[in-house]
Amino acid sequence: MTSATLGARRAIARTTAAACAAILAAGCATGLGQVPLPAPGTLGAHTITVTAQFANAMNLPQNAKVKLNGADIGVVESIRAHDFAANVTMRIDADVELYGDATAELRSATPLGDIFVAIRPSAQGVSGARRMRDGDDIALGSTSAGASVEDVLSSAALLVNGGAVRNLVTVVNGAGRAIGGKGAKVAVLLDQSNTLISRLNARTDQINTALHGTSELAATLVARQQSLDDVIDAAVPAIATLHDNTTTLADLTDSVARITNQLNKFPAVRGTDTRSLIKDLNTLSAALNVGATDPTLNVNTWTRAVAALAKMTSGPDLHAVANINQLAFGALPDMNYPGDPGLHGADGTDWHAFVGSLRYEWNLLLSRIYGPQREPR
Repeated sequence: MTSATLGARRAIARTTAAACAAILAAGCATGLGQVPLPAPGTLGAHTITVTAQFANAMNLPQNAKVKLNGADIGVVESIRAHDFAANVTMRIDADVELYGDATAELRSATPLGDIFVAIRPSAQGVSGARRMRDGDDIALGSTSAGASVEDVLSSAALLVNGGAVRNLVTVVNGAGRAIGGKGAKVAVLLDQSNTLISRLNARTDQINTALHGTSELAATLVARQQSLDDVIDAAVPAIATLHDNTTTLADLTDSVARITNQLNKFPAVRGTDTRSLIKDLNTLSAALNVGATDPTLNVNTWTRAVAALAKMTSGPDLHAVANINQLAFGALPDMNYPGDPGLHGADGTDWHAFVGSLRYEWNLLLSRIYGPQREPR
C-alpha cells in the first residue's frame, strides 16, 4: 500500500468521525422534543386556512395531521395562545367539503401515538350550513380535547390503587359466602326472573296500552280538577249531616238488618230457598181438590173443626177457652170431687187416678168432636 493511499483513508476516517460527533452533539443539545415531525402527504394545489379554538392543546405538535373520517386532509401550521385558549391554525385541502357545523377533536390512534386533529361533520346535519372558506373559525364550543396519556394512566392507577378493584373482589367474595352452596336456587331464581322479563317483554303492547289509558285518565282528571273541587265543596255539608246523624243511621241499618233476617225466614216465592211459597200453595190446592172430588169424603168433622177455629179467630187475636174438670194430680185433696181419696202420702194409687182423669177428659173431648153417641173411626 502506498503512502498516498494510506493518507486518503485516514482523511476519510477523520471526516466521518467529525460528522458523527457533530450529530451526537446536536442531538444532545436539542433533544427529541425539538425534532420536527415530518409533514404529511402532499396537499392539493389549493388549500384554505381554518383556525380551531381548543381549551387545551397540550401535546399537540406542529405539523400534526388533520384527518377527516381517517383520511389526511391537512396539517397544523401553528399554535398560539390567546384569551386562555389555544388557537390552532390548520392548512386544509380546499377540495375537501367542510361545512360550518363541523367539530374538531384532539385524538390519538394509540395511547402512546401522536396527537392529531380529527374533523367530524355534525351528526344533526344542519340544513343550509355554509361550506367553510379560507379564514373561517371553529368556535371553542365545537371543539374538544381527547384524553392524554397522563389522564389515562392516572385513571387506571386510581382504579387499581383507589380500592375499586379491591371493593369489587370483596363484594364478589361476600356474595359467594352469602350463597353458600345454594347456587342451584340462585340459578332457578335467575331463570324465573328471565321468564318474567320475557313475559313482560311479550306483553309490552298491553302494558303500553294500560299506561296510555292511565295517562289519559290522569289528564282527564287534571282537566276536570275544578269540577271535582266543586263536587267536593258541595258534598261537605252532606258529609257534615251524615256525621251528625251517624247514630241514627247506624240504628236504621241495624233495624233493616233485623227486618231482612225476619224476611229470610219466609219461604221463597220462586223456590230459590229450601221452601217455595208457590209449591206449598200448589200442595194445599191439590189436597183441597182431592177433598172436593172424593165422593166418600165426610166433611162433618171438618165442619165442626172449622166452627171451633172460626170462634177462636173471631177477633183480632187468637183465643180459646179450655175447661178441664176433675183432673187428679198428686196427693192434694179435692173436696168437690168424691173420687179423690183425700190427703195422704204419695203412692201408686195417685198415678192410676191421674191416668184415669186424663182418660175421662179425653172422652169428654171426643164427645164434643164426634157427638155423644158416636165413636171415632
